[in-house]
Amino acid sequence: MEAWTICKSIHKDISIPPSQWKVSTYQQNCFKRHDTPPFATDATTAPGTALFQHWIRDSYVLNETSSSSSSTPSWDPWTDFPNENVMKLYPDISDDDAARDYYTLWYTTTVDVPKEGKLRGHLTLHGVNYQPIVYFDGKMLQPYTTYSEDDATDDHDTGGMFIRRHYDLGLSNLQQSTSSSALEILVLPPPFAGMPCKEACTTRDCQGGDHNIAKSGAIMQCTAGWDWISPTPDRNTGIWDEVEIQWTLGDVKLHDAWVKVSNIVVENESENDIDETTTTLPLGDDVRVSVWIDLTVTATYHESRNRSTDGSYSYWITPYSSHLPQSPELLESSALASGTIYNVTIDQHAADYHLGNIRIPKAKLWWPHTHGDQPLYTVQVLFRSSDNAYESRADTTFGVRTVSSETGAASKSFTLKINGHPIFLAGGNWITTDQFLRFSNSYQRYCNELTLMANAGFNSIRVWGGGITETRQFYQAADEVGMLIYQEFWMTGDNNGRFAGDYDWPNDHGSYTRNVRDVIRKLRNHPSLAFFGGGNELYPTSKSPPRDVGEQIRMYIGVYDGTRPYVSSSVTEVGDSFDPFDSLAPKDGPYGIQREEDFFDRNPGFTSPLLSLDELARNVSIHDVKNKRAPGRNIGFQAEIGSVSHPELESLKRFLSSDALESFPSCGVTSCFQVDQKWNHLKWIPFTEQSGLDYICQFQYPPVSNLTIDTRMDSVEDYSWAAQFAQYNQYNALVQGYSHRIFDWHSAFYIWKTSSPSPTLRGSLYDWYLATNGGYWGAHSGLSGGNPVRLIFNRHDWTLNVVNTLPKAFLGTTMRWTAHSLNGTRVGGDTMAIPDQLNGNHVAHLEHKLPWIQSE
Repeated sequence: MEAWTICKSIHKDISIPPSQWKVSTYQQNCFKRHDTPPFATDATTAPGTALFQHWIRDSYVLNETSSSSSSTPSWDPWTDFPNENVMKLYPDISDDDAARDYYTLWYTTTVDVPKEGKLRGHLTLHGVNYQPIVYFDGKMLQPYTTYSEDDATDDHDTGGMFIRRHYDLGLSNLQQSTSSSALEILVLPPPFAGMPCKEACTTRDCQGGDHNIAKSGAIMQCTAGWDWISPTPDRNTGIWDEVEIQWTLGDVKLHDAWVKVSNIVVENESENDIDETTTTLPLGDDVRVSVWIDLTVTATYHESRNRSTDGSYSYWITPYSSHLPQSPELLESSALASGTIYNVTIDQHAADYHLGNIRIPKAKLWWPHTHGDQPLYTVQVLFRSSDNAYESRADTTFGVRTVSSETGAASKSFTLKINGHPIFLAGGNWITTDQFLRFSNSYQRYCNELTLMANAGFNSIRVWGGGITETRQFYQAADEVGMLIYQEFWMTGDNNGRFAGDYDWPNDHGSYTRNVRDVIRKLRNHPSLAFFGGGNELYPTSKSPPRDVGEQIRMYIGVYDGTRPYVSSSVTEVGDSFDPFDSLAPKDGPYGIQREEDFFDRNPGFTSPLLSLDELARNVSIHDVKNKRAPGRNIGFQAEIGSVSHPELESLKRFLSSDALESFPSCGVTSCFQVDQKWNHLKWIPFTEQSGLDYICQFQYPPVSNLTIDTRMDSVEDYSWAAQFAQYNQYNALVQGYSHRIFDWHSAFYIWKTSSPSPTLRGSLYDWYLATNGGYWGAHSGLSGGNPVRLIFNRHDWTLNVVNTLPKAFLGTTMRWTAHSLNGTRVGGDTMAIPDQLNGNHVAHLEHKLPWIQSE
């Protein structure tokens, strides 16, 4: 494809694409992009959102009108994040009809049409928000379905961000006068964009603006704004994910090769099949297994002369490589398994073809990075008709592992199991890597960000329900890094009935569930995808998701996946009616600064046992709760727990002007109304806890005994340094507190949040530029960078614990400690033996305190 040309939508009549406009009209309303993004090899793969197109256009204009040919725009739309002044230049899509038209754009390009052979073109739009209208060679196209007659639906009017849309471009014409054809795509915005909260500081409920964005269904609800991010003016309208064109020989197109592990046997140990749902497979990167997979592929038939065609399927399974050979001879030489199925008849427009139960010998198991390696494999499927007139390929990458869940015997919470072993999930909440989706096709960006998380010791990511379904580049990076992904669908309690909005939203249930169905098919081969969730904080689950939507989700996961757990909601409600099979936890949070010792309590920041809102209103005592260890009385699976956040000073200088930097908050402030609005634009959060202790100003020297809002740190440098140290202590205590009773109190925790899709002073361990802060290094230290055996310092009782997160025991372990004064002088040290066996998935709680601590 050529570089994209972007045109304003000037005709309400969508039957007139730009190629049919008058020359003067075209020149006045279109501009050709001549740029290449620094994070992708092909600028055409994902052209980006409507707002992004306006940024690029305006940067061209600024360059053209500059007095100096060497001058550059004040900011680079590809590599910089727009500041508040830039954002003020662009309307919000909800302002009026003109603003909506402003973000309704044509994406046009030319496609090279091959001359050799009789080839058929296929266009796949991997992600368009919200509704595309496609023209090719001047003709409007309708998307075709890849589902069999049993589950075929009319996808023509399906809206939503996450469904792939497939178009038949027709057969190449050897007699045509030109070698290229125009591809023109008009993108219509979501029908309900919602009104955002534009105030930087407000007491209003602004989670999703006025909440109406939830009516649109499969969309990023957070683009209407949240308490941690400003609104996205165009709601990310546009072509945000990959645009793919393939040419196949003849009328058959293969889609969605599916690998489903059916059985795994450890080689050299047993000749008998072992049921994968009950097998506990051994650890060790040298373990070899025989794995049986069910291989299925979808074929669509675009017949032009015959009602059916006969042929054969061939397949090759090889170790993963980013450069797959194409010739059958080369594939055969490196294949672990291969085969051919003859006498296949394709006579339906779309159908699934089961190619058999195939044994792969000498395979290696995929593990999260905290437990082992991440070997991957590729299967390539080829269809060839008997007369060699048709040929099409499909390939996919997969890993060999099992996934299941159970309710922990002690924690009484959802516990994830990989290859039969419970995995303690140390995770972070994820929105996306960029608020404006500019990196959606950047494998390198995703890999860098997930590697940051893995290097700190995290082994899981929760892709939050108010955000997106991530792209295949994200999941490929997660497969290779060894990160377990908890993927939610696109509902929140904030906008889908529980706290605001309506339980029956979205308005179009059919479009929503078709997006769900396609996401399941698109992601199911990724070993990193651990389980699905219905949404964020939905309650009651009998109404949210809506009953018919919930039933469809469960049905589609069963039919098109059949291997992964599903929970309806991240959080439901405190009380004895809580169901751990339907929800992960009765409660989440809190999100502010806490005393470090409190993280070692049961339910940090709350009572233990938990009390419902009704019980709190009636002043019920925790001593009156009859079943204090019921699943609904404690947080065993913590989907969201947060604290303070502050970027390092060099990053802060990128976000704020020098004047704004000097207006850093005073000591003891607890309200955004006491803080400069430039800081509030970045969603400032106080470092002052309920007792009045300011965790930044406690580092003031000389100490100030009575802090008031007239007291300040000496400089923004001192303020920022103290913030790094305070964050370090907070997140170090948080991750250690949740780890010191693994599988006893807790089966998982997810920090809210770890990623930073925009520059922010709230909820991140690294910033948009991927610069880490003190909180990151505190978590890194507390998780020992992912070391499965690590020491924990209990701030509550000043004892040491030894955590073993692997499912195997260690003998003869020792630990070494050193103590230093605040000026860095070493005051003591020794080696202490751990007398007992350190069991797997266990914490050894040492009986004595550290030697320099006096017993009371």
